Amino acid sequence: MKKKNVYFYIPNIIGYIRVILALGGFIICRKSLILFAIFYSISQILDAFDGWTARKFNQTSVFGQVLDQITDRLSTTLLYLLNGNVYDEYIIAIGLIMIADIGGHYFHSSSCAIAGNKTHKKIEKGNRLLKLYYERPVVMVICIIAYESFWFAAYVFKVTPKNDLFHKIGYYALIISSPLAAFKMFTNISQGMHGAKCLVNMDNKQK
Repeated sequence: MKKKNVYFYIPNIIGYIRVILALGGFIICRKSLILFAIFYSISQILDAFDGWTARKFNQTSVFGQVLDQITDRLSTTLLYLLNGNVYDEYIIAIGLIMIADIGGHYFHSSSCAIAGNKTHKKIEKGNRLLKLYYERPVVMVICIIAYESFWFAAYVFKVTPKNDLFHKIGYYALIISSPLAAFKMFTNISQGMHGAKCLVNMDNKQK
């Protein structure tokens, strides 16, 4: 039986759609906040389905795992860029948060891949914070939703008039999501440190 091309695995096709939606939302965000919200929300909702379809149809792949992580980072980075553009006074802080996010995930996923782990979501030992975050799906999902909501709400709050309904929604969404968003920022830094430590330990064992 001929094997299906990995590029056309169902979860990977979902990944392509997520990228298109995220970029589409980014392009039209200045013209229509509602369409931006719809595009971005659908992109994030689909994130829950790519892993499910991969397991359902036995279509897991290394390419798919990398694509999923790149898509996640792309989506959040677009929000960083939008907020950095409207919050001039905080652009350095936003830039540092973005670096911690991308760098932290890269260190962590790279250390897991080099160590031969099948998934980056399994923390064998050590960091209790990461074990809590990665090994309890409910915690991870809630934190991700809060984090994305925080940055989305921050942008909406800034670009809408004070008497606008979306401005008020953005304000309350910021307040509600802030604690878990801060926790997620801390896990980004923590996983970077954990990943770097694992890589150094692997280097030391080879000497």
